[in-house]
Amino acid sequence: MPAGLGRITAPTVTVTVVDNGCTDFSPGAVAALAPGAQYVRTDTNLGFAGGANAGMRRALADGAEYVWFVNNDAAPEPQSLAALLTVATAAPHVGVFGPKILQADGPQRIDSVAIDVNLRTGRVYLTGHDELDRGQYDGLSTVTAVTGVPCSCGALRANVLAASTRASSRTSRMPICVCARQPPDTAWQRCPLRVSCTAVPRHRRPPIDQQPLLCTRNHLRLMERHGKGSGPRRQVRTLTVVALNLLYALRSEPQMRRERLRAVWRGVTDYRRGVTGAATF
Repeated sequence: MPAGLGRITAPTVTVTVVDNGCTDFSPGAVAALAPGAQYVRTDTNLGFAGGANAGMRRALADGAEYVWFVNNDAAPEPQSLAALLTVATAAPHVGVFGPKILQADGPQRIDSVAIDVNLRTGRVYLTGHDELDRGQYDGLSTVTAVTGVPCSCGALRANVLAASTRASSRTSRMPICVCARQPPDTAWQRCPLRVSCTAVPRHRRPPIDQQPLLCTRNHLRLMERHGKGSGPRRQVRTLTVVALNLLYALRSEPQMRRERLRAVWRGVTDYRRGVTGAATF
């Protein structure tokens, strides 16, 4: 369960807890930890995207106006949701909202503020990652993609979420943001994305043995579906994405380098075979 949900200061919040195939969880545990919360269980571990989809579908079926994703390794501050809703109320044309995320083990450092995605080259940058938080991004507003949707602690309008997930069968922060900025059809308008630097959750990143696999696999799938250009450009971009993930693995500690390189290659293999869901070794 995400820490701090019981202290959230925002009206009319319905909590939906997704049990993503856990073996040591139950509806009774949810009732004890979050009284009044709705319980959704999947038969198996569907991976992060599959679990997020299950919670999203329940919230939309119950008539939610916004869906706020909070991962179990995120710890939102009490005012985080209210700050996101303040932005949403002031900017009704904006469809996706994300916070400035700090590192759980060192809250003086930024985990990320936003994501800059280049759909032509395949390059992806985490804005502010591992920088000391001196307020240097507090004026940032409209961004390419937000890091908090739904990886850590971000919110979306229900109509934008429903439309963007029709175009992307798996809920993932970058495909949702790409679909929101570039509508797949004319049934709904292009929606800007905003960052609220007054909404400040803390986030603990996933185990490093799985992270390279998931990042590589999802990075390749994102560029396959939404990358710009065709023919040789797509082939070069695919090689670029693989090379970037391999280089990132090589930057890790020497004792972890071999395992991370192996995980990257597993991500490439999973992508080519069409494997989705939870990462297993």
